[in-house]
Amino acid sequence: MKLKELRTNAHLSQEELAKIANCSQSNYSKYELEKIEPDIKMLIKIADYFEVSLDYLCDRRWDNKAYLPLWQLSDEQKANLFLIQKLSSKNNLIANGYLLRLLQEQQKETI
Repeated sequence: MKLKELRTNAHLSQEELAKIANCSQSNYSKYELEKIEPDIKMLIKIADYFEVSLDYLCDRRWDNKAYLPLWQLSDEQKANLFLIQKLSSKNNLIANGYLLRLLQEQQKETI
């Protein structure tokens, strides 16, 4: 899990994050050390606080790439996501096809 990485990047102590998550510092420490597993409600609290997906928090991967939390995206990437969310399903498919073609062209340029 990415608990320690997220906490230290946010410059929080275990005690501070335990208060935010409404658990004891002792239990939170055990979560980071993977001695005990947090329940789903605790995972959701932590993921919501850091604005990351549960998949990212738990090191789950999709398409062999880790999810990026929103705070790691550039302002331009966030603006693009905002626009994508406003598209209809049909236009989302069109945008997806266009983005895939752009990626293919980009890969050709780097070869």
